Amino acid sequence: MRQACPDLTDPVPALDLGQQLQLKVQRMHDIETENQKLRETLEEYNKEFAEVKNQEVTIKALKEKIREYEQTLKNQAENIALEKEQKLQNDFAEKERKLQETQMSTASKLEEAEHKVQALQTALEKTRTELFDLKTKYDEETTAKADEIEMIMTDLERANQ
Repeated sequence: MRQACPDLTDPVPALDLGQQLQLKVQRMHDIETENQKLRETLEEYNKEFAEVKNQEVTIKALKEKIREYEQTLKNQAENIALEKEQKLQNDFAEKERKLQETQMSTASKLEEAEHKVQALQTALEKTRTELFDLKTKYDEETTAKADEIEMIMTDLERANQ
């Protein structure tokens, strides 16, 4: 057997320490690998988060545009409705004006016709009166002549007797 050299120290603790160090180095290497994977995952998450943020900004901008378009459409619809209402009011006013003109014209023509009827009735009454006077005069003259003829006939009959 060999005897241990007094100058040589026992290698077992050094080997144990080496093994422990090697395990620590291995764990550190594993931790570094895991850290790198976590950094990559975190970077991917940050990219996704940035995309989501961009999408949120885009969605917000699109919602604002939609709100603006809706407001524009509402304003346009109100303007069109006001224009239509104004046109209807103008058309109604024009038709009402024409109706009033027609009514005034008709009233004027009716008044004129009534005056003509009145004038004709007056003329008719005057003509009737004149006709009655003429008839009365004619009847009187006829009666007078008939009386005269009768007297002449009576005188003739007397003379003939």
